[in-house]
Amino acid sequence: MKKRVINVPALETGAPYNLCVCYGDVVYVSGLLPCDAEFSKKLREARASSSPSPPFPDLSFERQVEIAMDNLKTVIEAAGSNMDCLLKVMVWLKDQGQQHEFDRIYRRYFRATEVLPARTRIQAGRLPMNCDVEVEALGYIPTD
Repeated sequence: MKKRVINVPALETGAPYNLCVCYGDVVYVSGLLPCDAEFSKKLREARASSSPSPPFPDLSFERQVEIAMDNLKTVIEAAGSNMDCLLKVMVWLKDQGQQHEFDRIYRRYFRATEVLPARTRIQAGRLPMNCDVEVEALGYIPTD
């Protein structure tokens, strides 16, 4: 087995880590922030020129969750898998009081309750760029 790095150029931010690494049929997804392709490009450009990071966009909590979950879906699919093959998801919220809104959006990304992954959700003191949510995952590539 070999380690494989999964690239999703539109989501790359120029940070010193890979968004996704596979080993065999196991998929490891780094913590993903609610950075859409446009903001990711601004971060890449700032980091490449050693400039300060641009200010994080003023987005609603709901929109931040959608972007982070869309990014997770994009990355896991780029690895040859899908959301129903996630085994564990770790979620960091800036405000645990938003857990019900997070859960409402989160459920939309899975086919059925039976395929929901194990999950940890915690409140973080401060997330990168002071955003409201970050998600990380562990999954597998289906063989059938």
